[in-house]
Amino acid sequence: MTDLEQVEKQFDRFAQQISFSRVSDDVGSSPRFSNADYVDKRRRIVIELKILDTEYFPRGGIIESMNSIIVQPTNINEDGTGQYEFLLPKLNREGKHDSFEEPLRRVLKKANKQIRETKEYYKYSSENLGFLIIAQLGLQSLSPEVTVNLAHRLLIKEFSSIDGVLVCTPNGSLVDPTTIRSNPEAVNIGRSDKLNAYEIINRIGEQWLDFYLKGGHSS
Repeated sequence: MTDLEQVEKQFDRFAQQISFSRVSDDVGSSPRFSNADYVDKRRRIVIELKILDTEYFPRGGIIESMNSIIVQPTNINEDGTGQYEFLLPKLNREGKHDSFEEPLRRVLKKANKQIRETKEYYKYSSENLGFLIIAQLGLQSLSPEVTVNLAHRLLIKEFSSIDGVLVCTPNGSLVDPTTIRSNPEAVNIGRSDKLNAYEIINRIGEQWLDFYLKGGHSS
């Protein structure tokens, strides 16, 4: 079983534990629309899961829109001193040194469509909630807090069907190369203009942490 398959099974167990079912149980494996992964029919909430497993900053980099510098440790002591690598990526088509924002935008664009069309299938309104969970594998140089803040910035501007984002690290918390401290296992953010969006995605994040700490991610 690959890492991706293992993570998908972990989230199937987690979703079932918090009363979500797979959308594919209702629509089959090849529906005529872009379906999300999970639905809570009682509360009318849709969730899409995306897995990030590409190291976007193998030699460090920058996220210009957030003024974030990403470094890669090359020869580091226990106290965090040592050598780090930082290399500006090539300019993208917008003239920015950014190797992560555009790939993340594509992830959000696809998730937005899946959530919107799944809501339409169940005849949910725009007031019903749709969330994105991003499972971040590897990516030792990228804090989940950076990912969730950039995702929030993008969805507020462009993707109205995503009401909140939870970024978690199902293979264990990452170590910040500049502080040598563990990053959080899960961080979330929700729309401030949508009723209960933040409270619900925050609760799902707490439930994920409980699931993780009890070993559900490794069973």
